Amino acid sequence: MANYKDGVIRDGSSIGSGRVLGNIKDGVIRDGSSKGSGRSLGNVKDDVIRDGSSKGSGRALFNVKDGVVRNGSSRGSGRTIGKVKDYTIKGMERELNSEIVASYHFLIKKIV
Repeated sequence: MANYKDGVIRDGSSIGSGRVLGNIKDGVIRDGSSKGSGRSLGNVKDDVIRDGSSKGSGRALFNVKDGVVRNGSSRGSGRTIGKVKDYTIKGMERELNSEIVASYHFLIKKIV
């Protein structure tokens, strides 16, 4: 099970423990061990998750609106993939829904 603390996502069962999977800072998900470091894996802007290296760039993968994850390229469009609660990471409950889903997709298991 993954957990989140201070911008870093780890694979341990309790918050702050385990091997580092990556981090998130300013809507960009990276594979580094500290907040803001590492190779960019993807980003989030306006609830659309993309595979680009900077915020708002790259191919749109899916979007999040009202707790529902869809495979469309604009907010609220596309076929339903699941709900945000299906992709939650322990300790990340207070973050944006789109950042939760993006972190899960890029660091834990690919959604699409």
